Amino acid sequence: MAIPEKDHTVYHGEEPRDGWSYVCSAFVAAVYKAAGLFDDLEINATEFLPIDVYTLNFFQTADQRPQVCKDADPTSDSCQILGRFRMTHPRFNSMAPFSHMAESCPTVAPKYERPDKC
Repeated sequence: MAIPEKDHTVYHGEEPRDGWSYVCSAFVAAVYKAAGLFDDLEINATEFLPIDVYTLNFFQTADQRPQVCKDADPTSDSCQILGRFRMTHPRFNSMAPFSHMAESCPTVAPKYERPDKC
């Protein structure tokens, strides 16, 4: 049975990697949490995937992007000024955070489609 992993779970027996364990998106969510962006919501950052991080409505809108971003890629919602490949972020900046966000969202290959509120 799957249960959400709690923040600050300490792992043992894998020296020198003992302690907290965060993948990149979970680390970003933990930073957001430490900065107070989630207010008093109950959030487990360790459950966040990259899509959970970039769909949060914490970002400036496309029309507020710096000119260098608009010049580099006028059709993007985000700011990508370098690179040969264009990154896309479905549902970028579209979701208000809520308690227990990302704790029960299925991600099944190959399409990784998710229901609303996930």
